[in-house]
Amino acid sequence: MMMAATVLEKLKGTDYAMEHFYHSPLFIALWGLAAICGLVYIFSRKMRKSPFTLGLHLALAVILAGALVTHLSAESGSVCLLPGVKTDCEELPFSITLDRFRVEYHPGSEAPSDFVSEVTIDNGTEKKNLVISMNKIGKVDGWRLYQADYDKKNGSSTLAFSHDPWGIGISYTGYLLLLICMVGFFFQKNSAFKAALRRLLSSAALLLLFVPGMSAQDLGDLYLYYGDRICPLQTLSRHYGTDELLENRAALKIFPIADSLGKVSWYACDDELPADLDYEEWLFVRKSLDLLRTEIKNGNTDSAEELIGKIRQYQRKKAAEVIPSDSAFKAEKFYNCISRPSVPFMATITLGLIFFVLFGIRMAKGKAAPEPVRKGLVCYSGLLLCYLSLAIGLRWFISGHVPLSGGYNIMMLMAWMSCLAHLLLSKKMPLTGPLTLLLAGFTMLMASLSGPIPKITPIMPVLQSPLLSVHVLSMMLSYTLFGLAALNGIMGMAIPGEASEKLKDISLVILYPAVFLLTAGTFIGAVWANISWGSYWTWDPKETWALITLMVYAAALHGNSLPFLKKGKVFHAYCIIAFLCVLITYFGVNLLLGGMHSYA
Repeated sequence: MMMAATVLEKLKGTDYAMEHFYHSPLFIALWGLAAICGLVYIFSRKMRKSPFTLGLHLALAVILAGALVTHLSAESGSVCLLPGVKTDCEELPFSITLDRFRVEYHPGSEAPSDFVSEVTIDNGTEKKNLVISMNKIGKVDGWRLYQADYDKKNGSSTLAFSHDPWGIGISYTGYLLLLICMVGFFFQKNSAFKAALRRLLSSAALLLLFVPGMSAQDLGDLYLYYGDRICPLQTLSRHYGTDELLENRAALKIFPIADSLGKVSWYACDDELPADLDYEEWLFVRKSLDLLRTEIKNGNTDSAEELIGKIRQYQRKKAAEVIPSDSAFKAEKFYNCISRPSVPFMATITLGLIFFVLFGIRMAKGKAAPEPVRKGLVCYSGLLLCYLSLAIGLRWFISGHVPLSGGYNIMMLMAWMSCLAHLLLSKKMPLTGPLTLLLAGFTMLMASLSGPIPKITPIMPVLQSPLLSVHVLSMMLSYTLFGLAALNGIMGMAIPGEASEKLKDISLVILYPAVFLLTAGTFIGAVWANISWGSYWTWDPKETWALITLMVYAAALHGNSLPFLKKGKVFHAYCIIAFLCVLITYFGVNLLLGGMHSYA
């Protein structure tokens, strides 16, 4: 039903999906029926000796109860505020006056870093001043106010509001209970995870840095305003020759000019320049690139280098306060040399495929992986981890924030996690070597296909939250582990008998932390959403598919209740098919279904 709802939402709109699915009495009744049946079942199983397992299921029931209370009793809406105008809203027990609205920007950039409303609340007996911005809500008498929108033309600000005194508390209680029980589950003596791990441990069966040549190298030492930030011109020039680069005049915003207030804006030579610009400076901006192109075509290298030096000197003089530090500038130039993992992904996929086949053949014969081969793969994963750590670390240093949004960043992070998983698991589970290499190789391949230049851009205001890192890391680590389980399932389908059953235990040991990480990531995202815009669940397509994925994989952990999953081959087939949910959640939603999460 939820799968169909996401498709129909794309075809007929969000209002249709809400009316006929998510907010329909049938949908709510089905969730209620599922909760009641679940509670009856877990109490009939007599889980008193498994308190954390019992707590996990009870926590889900509490969360559903909180969602129902929110749906039935919460109030929400929005109000548009004009500067200096006292605004009354029928739903609110107080009036709001917008004293000031401002957009804050990243230093030296036109990209917003925050939207801030300064308001006065008047409830008739007292006045209260509040500052409301992205990820910083205002609280008044149980009401929560959020920065939702603004109008640049008239300076107005739109605030969203909500009042949910009971539902949030119940839901957060469920989240806390869930977190405690997920941690405690791994220490529970009689858990299915511990049983699979014991069987597994008792079983005896069981870099290269590509630095391309840089085109237009001398020009690359200039500063450029590109992607709402200041960077080396080399960032743009990686895929252009000198002549092509100079022809792309509109993109070459290399001339910083300060206005009367000292704010620096960057211009291309053909842009409309400020009317009060000094004539000599105007002439320098207008004619420098034409002169440079002429000198280069005539082979006057010394003159061209001298002119480039003058442009750089002009940049450092006019924009000294906003240009990146020398260390950041050099770091980005080096990053540009290694950011495309072309050679690493080809080598990694090749090694992964070769040893995936060889390990499978040896396992089918009841033989363990040769120790020198295992150690060699560990060394390769270590080198690859160093390369990925360098690339991710440089991107972090250059951008000033953890690179956790966008396809390129996510794929590189998953590759990093795959290498780390290999290093941690290789001794106890040698088969993880080729599996993690395959996963790392394919995710680096996806990073290489993410576009001609993976731009480094300032972070969006709504993403400036400490919960971003925890949410994304939890989700991506769970997806990485699901990928390993799927690859392990392919191996399990290919080899016969007892060896296939042992691979089932590997999948189970992987799936328990994977499902718990997906659960934690989903509910941390819900808390973040509630803090940012007042609603912890909106049935956005990616939210819905994350929930579908969670339910599908949770079923795989209930082998005692679903007897057909006790068979090794069936379990492996299930893990392979279940991974389609992960692919739809990440790629399918982004490419086909859209929604507020489609950038992630």
